[in-house]
Amino acid sequence: MTAGDREGTLRCLTLCCLLAFAATAQQRPKEWNHTCNVRDYGARGVREERATQAIQAAIDACAAAGGGRVVLPPGAYTSGALLLKDNIDLHVEAGAVLFSSRADEDFPEGRRALVNSDGASRIALTGRGVIDGQSRYEYGEMRGVDSIIAEETENARKAGVDMRRYQHAGPATYLVRLRNSADVFIEDISLVNSQFWTLRLDLCERVRIRGVYIYSDLEKAVNADGIDVTSSRNVVISDSVVTTADDAICLKTEEENGAGSPTENVTVTNCVLTSSSAAFKIGSGTHADIRHVVFSNSVIRNSNRGFGIQLFDGGTVSDILVSNITMELNRRHYNWWGNAEPFYILLKRRTPASRLGVVRDVVIQNVVAHARGASKFLGDPERAIESLTIRDVDVYMDPENAKDKRAAHAFVAQRVKDLRIRSLRVHWNERETEPLWASALYLSRIGVLDLNGFTGRQGLLASGAPAVVLEDVGRARVRECAALPGSATFFEIRGQATGKLRFEANDLAEAKRGFAFAGADLRKRVTTGIQ
Repeated sequence: MTAGDREGTLRCLTLCCLLAFAATAQQRPKEWNHTCNVRDYGARGVREERATQAIQAAIDACAAAGGGRVVLPPGAYTSGALLLKDNIDLHVEAGAVLFSSRADEDFPEGRRALVNSDGASRIALTGRGVIDGQSRYEYGEMRGVDSIIAEETENARKAGVDMRRYQHAGPATYLVRLRNSADVFIEDISLVNSQFWTLRLDLCERVRIRGVYIYSDLEKAVNADGIDVTSSRNVVISDSVVTTADDAICLKTEEENGAGSPTENVTVTNCVLTSSSAAFKIGSGTHADIRHVVFSNSVIRNSNRGFGIQLFDGGTVSDILVSNITMELNRRHYNWWGNAEPFYILLKRRTPASRLGVVRDVVIQNVVAHARGASKFLGDPERAIESLTIRDVDVYMDPENAKDKRAAHAFVAQRVKDLRIRSLRVHWNERETEPLWASALYLSRIGVLDLNGFTGRQGLLASGAPAVVLEDVGRARVRECAALPGSATFFEIRGQATGKLRFEANDLAEAKRGFAFAGADLRKRVTTGIQ
């Protein structure tokens, strides 16, 4: 795919997402032909009383009348599993709180959420009230080692980090789980303190989520994701605030009867996200494709990772646009996935028997990030990331707010077939530093590299580390890069697999040395100047 083709694809992607937005924007029910107040069916709004039967009776009656709005007026209602039906809006008024029961027997098999749907259409969850999962956690010794973060766990132990952590106490229930449902509208509701994932969409289509508030404890709430979009299509999430311990917004695909359904046509915009894991993530469950995704015009604050793709189960992740984002990243306790890095893409097999997936056509642009960890883009030894573009990005590297240090380079890319970096600026904190800080860019085993307009230097002024390491790069065009004051060596060329590298119009006046070569024959493979 040429650069022009890729630009055309992205324009088409943006248009498709706008059309999807316009289509889903019409889903909000204008009028309901029937209204059922749960008080009329026996619910008294007393928290100590179980209101499950009364609320479900109101839902059933409303559905039998052809659909309508089921109203929870101000009060406190405790309930077990509820099932939404066609043409039902569960409306929680301001001043009303719907609490999830803590009794496991209130959640039968197949309905492991407070609010459920299965095969329903034209359903809504609205109102300015609160749905509260009453989550509980226990603090104690860790129970086994998470294989995904085994290295980070051992590093933390050696650094003297308290290895105790929080675990679930009580039934692992979702707050809202909508399955195989269409024309879903969720607006204005507050979803808090979920025991497990807060809002899960499985095999849903035409979903509009707007103006919701989601919260879970940033230290305790393990596995309490905010919004999980799983094997669903045509989803718009906007104007929402999500503060969660685990991933704030996560796109996945799951296996159903030996096959998977894609997640596609997803727009997330105008949101404020905070997470002790990733603010916006794709994966790690990827049994089918995830494609045509836009994440834009949003703010990430106090998060452990900005944007990530973890592709472990096969499938293809493609046509992904991340644009117009500000990020503030902070390290969390060792048990959370993330290193306070803006970007993280990892392609690997979950197990030796897992399929190996594909990552292609990912664009990251117009981002300002305050980071404490290294952004990483890591292909697999068997399959590189196919195409990745990073442009107009400013990253400010600050010291790690943790004992177990992890950061060295600001950006690491390994095993990428086609990598384009344009107008990337790396700024290192000069007042507070980390002893492990090294290069701004460490690019290794890159097929074709187009590096245009990078500005930066090495991490420590007193260090001899190069600003940019190019290792085993097959072919490269490097132009209009600029060395900041204090640069030692700016470009270091390494690796016997290095091919032809062309350098043009780079400003290296502030560097003590423009080029270094880890091998005498490598100099012959480099062309400098405009020719």
